[in-house]
Amino acid sequence: MSSLVFCLVLLTQSDPWWAKDKVRHFATAYVLTKAAMQTGMEKKYSAGIVISLSVVKEIYDKKVKKTSFSFKDLLYDLGGVALSYWL
Repeated sequence: MSSLVFCLVLLTQSDPWWAKDKVRHFATAYVLTKAAMQTGMEKKYSAGIVISLSVVKEIYDKKVKKTSFSFKDLLYDLGGVALSYWL
């Protein structure tokens, strides 16, 4: 059920799937995760911190900037974290 709701939210947002914003989300998450790993932090903690920061950023967008919470941005962030984790 929650998967269905998640899919409906993604489909009804006016946020485009392909935009410069998405590239920035992906690249930033990738670089931050790699940077955290370069300090000697374990991969899982590096990934967890960056994912947490991504969620906080979207909450900030919603509550402070009064824009939408973008699940699509989060998916691009997760993609950047995942690529960094496995490379």
